[in-house]
Amino acid sequence: MAKKALLIGINRYRIPGADLRGCVNDVQNIQGVLTQYYGFEAQEIKIVTDYEATKQAVQTEIATLLSKARRGDVLFLHYSGHGSNVPDKNGDEADFRDEILCPTDLDWQDPLLDDWLRQRFDALPAGVNLTVLMDCCHSGTITRRLEPPDAPIIERYLPSPWDLMAVESSRQIRGAMRGQRAEMRKKAKRSKEIVHVDMPEFLISGCRDTQTSADAYIKGSYNGALTYSLVAALKEKNGQLSYRELHDRTIQLVKKGKYAQVPQLEGRSEYFDLPFLAPLQ
Repeated sequence: MAKKALLIGINRYRIPGADLRGCVNDVQNIQGVLTQYYGFEAQEIKIVTDYEATKQAVQTEIATLLSKARRGDVLFLHYSGHGSNVPDKNGDEADFRDEILCPTDLDWQDPLLDDWLRQRFDALPAGVNLTVLMDCCHSGTITRRLEPPDAPIIERYLPSPWDLMAVESSRQIRGAMRGQRAEMRKKAKRSKEIVHVDMPEFLISGCRDTQTSADAYIKGSYNGALTYSLVAALKEKNGQLSYRELHDRTIQLVKKGKYAQVPQLEGRSEYFDLPFLAPLQ
């Protein structure tokens, strides 16, 4: 049984005014709990941060993480940075949107689509535990305002050029988020913020599709509200939590911090009571 992780944190962007502050701290905090509680060896944890986290590098490292997976393996993928959405790549209607991750060298004309991730995840062999933690925005919210570097909270959301054009023309983007995962979620069974979706991975995301995730100053340092709360929940119980228990406690801590976002847990419901990062049974 192999245990491997890929941790991506991007504070520095090649887009003026887009820098974040807590993403590298998120990576370091996650690395700590992986080694302390879950037996991940340092050499099996790949870390990619800031200007190293180009689209090509991110795709290469994700493909590498998944490439030799076998039944019984435990894989962990963490992304901390900006998220956004763009018009559906098969058409330019604003009502149809694809979620994207934002590498440091984001190219709006050639983004890293959620469809690319979906294709890779769906190719996983049966019996592999892939847990994906996304501390970014998957949001239709539109904002042109860029917060100053010392703002207590910066949203981890980048408005796309199409968003900005809509705002300038007083035409609001009304479409719901689209993408392969969004299509699967239409028929999903929901219990509070836990969603049964027939997909091979566990997905822990920082917020609902209609929300943004906070990059915030918390107890003396900058962090993602989701990652900070999740790590705190794990430390409280020395890592001994199921996915369901971890999600519930993380939500409590996010609410305690007065952040409006509501973390989501998605995956196959029969595994929600499995210990976090345990091999699939």
